[in-house]
Amino acid sequence: MGTNHVFRMENLRIEGFSGRDTRLYGLISEGRVKEYRQAAYEIRSALPSAEEASKWNGPISFHEDGTVKTLSILPVRSRSLL
Repeated sequence: MGTNHVFRMENLRIEGFSGRDTRLYGLISEGRVKEYRQAAYEIRSALPSAEEASKWNGPISFHEDGTVKTLSILPVRSRSLL
């Protein structure tokens, strides 16, 4: 579960994404904070390693609370002029 946005910096397009595990989202959206904390603790060992994260096209951060934040430079698209 997450959201992404594309930003333009001069001629570069950069995608920013933030999200969390859908199970964790369900717990927190229902106000089940204690269960959320327990579930977040349990998934810590399943978080991607630094090696896996290095395959991403930009910085990526996995937090112990189950959230992830990323930035990625998008490929340059040619624009056709009409």
